[in-house]
Amino acid sequence: MLVPVSGASGELPAWAMIEMQGEIERKDGGGLDEKFDIGTLSTSSTGSIFLTIGYHQLEGSRVPLKKPFAILEKDTSEGSTGYQVVGVVREKYKFSARPRPLISKPRA
Repeated sequence: MLVPVSGASGELPAWAMIEMQGEIERKDGGGLDEKFDIGTLSTSSTGSIFLTIGYHQLEGSRVPLKKPFAILEKDTSEGSTGYQVVGVVREKYKFSARPRPLISKPRA
């Protein structure tokens, strides 16, 4: 799964890849190829990354990729096919531990 990360204007936006174990299932029955909110991504002062999905919280870390890769968008205008670079992935957020259940109701 890829997520956009805010960056300075004038350069390609930085994206990050999310790596986790298990499966993501939508409660509304929609497909994973459609745009939808998965949860809340936050960071701590120690550098840990937290992903809160419903009543579960995953703790992970930021890992730089050995080789960055580009996010491409297909352009079929003017009768020919081309690709435009819309972002660059240089890091991933890796979640390898089991999710921690949250007792309280998650923020809306």
